[in-house]
Amino acid sequence: MNIDSLDPGIFDQTDHKAWLKLVERALKGKDFQETLVSQTDDGIAVQPLYPRRRDCAPLARCRADAPWTATQRMDDPDIERAMAQLGDDLANGASGISLVSACSGSAFGTGMDAPQPLLSKALAAAPSRIATLRLDGFSSGAARTVAASTAGDGAQRLHLGFDAFLTAGNFANFALDIKGLIEFLPLGTIVNADGRGVHNAGGTEAQELAVIAASLVGHLRLLEDASLPLKTALAATSLCLSADQNQFTTIAKIRAARLIFTRIAEACGVSDPPPAHLFVETSYRMLTRLDPETNILRNTIAVFSAGVGGADEISVLPHSLTHGIPDPLARRLARNTQTILMAESHLDHVLDPAAGAGGIEALTDALAERAWEIFTGIEGKGGLAKTIASGELAAMVAEARAKRVAKPIVGTTLFAMKTERPVVVLGALGPITGGMGLMPVRLDEGTEA
Repeated sequence: MNIDSLDPGIFDQTDHKAWLKLVERALKGKDFQETLVSQTDDGIAVQPLYPRRRDCAPLARCRADAPWTATQRMDDPDIERAMAQLGDDLANGASGISLVSACSGSAFGTGMDAPQPLLSKALAAAPSRIATLRLDGFSSGAARTVAASTAGDGAQRLHLGFDAFLTAGNFANFALDIKGLIEFLPLGTIVNADGRGVHNAGGTEAQELAVIAASLVGHLRLLEDASLPLKTALAATSLCLSADQNQFTTIAKIRAARLIFTRIAEACGVSDPPPAHLFVETSYRMLTRLDPETNILRNTIAVFSAGVGGADEISVLPHSLTHGIPDPLARRLARNTQTILMAESHLDHVLDPAAGAGGIEALTDALAERAWEIFTGIEGKGGLAKTIASGELAAMVAEARAKRVAKPIVGTTLFAMKTERPVVVLGALGPITGGMGLMPVRLDEGTEA
């Protein structure tokens, strides 16, 4: 027997109207909207059924012929221990390293204070094995050290991670620093348009995208004032997002970021913009301190969603980060979450598998439009810097967090353990700081789900 022997007439033809009649019978008088239509945190309705969308162009990664970069955080304040971790990471599946400063808004109580010796050691230890090196929260001096050390090495892609709106520094000097660094940078990006702080403080998907858009436009203005061509400035900027366990909204959010990047480029008169480079980190907000092994499952869904959505780099926060500096096992689990999806499931071989899927396409468009509304509101108030300084951004995010409906959390409020198992960590966490007037919150500290 083969597929050609099946009679297509076995299955009756149907349409949306006939389907609705069947649904009405199954609901037995219950309201369709209340029962089957859900809403995102941005108030976007999610229907139970969508037709396939034809003739949709896939939204590809920057390098469509290559897998995403499995980036591992290098954030242990003990330099010798961090160097040992680096060797282990690169020998066992990591293709990128993210050096996280203790000053970064995404350090979450970890991070390094003295990057210069570490950078030199890291680059000398495995220059050919690091496909991508990212800096998160470091100074221009550290960035220059990296750029100068890797000049002419085409094997490495550098992402120096400057963000004027996270540091709230001297904007004029910032632009000049960026312009000066471009001549040293062989491949990669220099500037971050970062929305992770909005997500981790409790913001919605559209708010995160809107802040990324406002940050991108703000950086473009600064770089244009420093006489840098807009196309060059766009190519020098990466977008940073969070991925959580809400699979469909995460996929749609990452795809929407690409649409917004292209829309801004076109508005700037760049008709053939370079593809956006998307760095995605798993959500700190979704992690729980109680029964932390459940965080492994949340991370798995988040990485799957980020990969399907088209991330260029993915970094996984170890599941035990809520307890302290993660030990080698926690780091291995974080690394292998990506490795298995690429090496065994070959998820990286599929180019934008969500393209044409009616539900994802509709959610992508709706998130992009809602984010654009918020973004234009920020611009109308004078831009991101003024919105942060006035406290309006923090108030907007706080309101979104307060409105989120509390749901059961497996391992924390649902099927909670009577006695928690001990968690092995390498040391205590330092103070947790944020950026843009926002403070990160964990799943078990609020009403996230």
